[in-house]
Amino acid sequence: MDKTLFTHRGMWAIWDYNHFKHINSIEEFENTFRDEEDVENQVKTNKFVPIYVHSNGEFQFRVKVNDKLDKREKKYISVSSKPYLFETDGKAYVSGIELIDNLIFDNEVIELNLDKGFYEVIINLVEWDREKGMRLEDGSAHPDALPDFIIEINSVIEKKKNYNTDIHTFGKIKTS
Repeated sequence: MDKTLFTHRGMWAIWDYNHFKHINSIEEFENTFRDEEDVENQVKTNKFVPIYVHSNGEFQFRVKVNDKLDKREKKYISVSSKPYLFETDGKAYVSGIELIDNLIFDNEVIELNLDKGFYEVIINLVEWDREKGMRLEDGSAHPDALPDFIIEINSVIEKKKNYNTDIHTFGKIKTS
């Protein structure tokens, strides 16, 4: 499933609806996600996986549930996150972080139909424009271009001991 999602806070997320359904105001959102430490605490609950690239805007996302990356997708992956552990009651979403609340608008989220349980999540950043012919003359993506992000969500049979809990999906950005 592919969809364009936006954020104005530099972060998207995969989140369990039941864990966050108490959020129904900006005050409750701000109390839950006040700063990076609060976000990190949410990651540690395993009910929230950050897609934090420190950039606002609209990007194309593809979600693959219990499905392997194909040869083309693998070829153009720039960087992949370390695996995160995600637990859901079954109702989960991908959206900009600012859209985490109990009011869902289908055009702003990717709805995930998952079984209740644990999943391993890997976020892949794709350099779709490296593929010949995928950037149009006006700079936009060809309709057949790969998405900006491919999210792999796979059922966990046996939990590992050390899953990623870093809010910086691909590690901290180095500045000079």
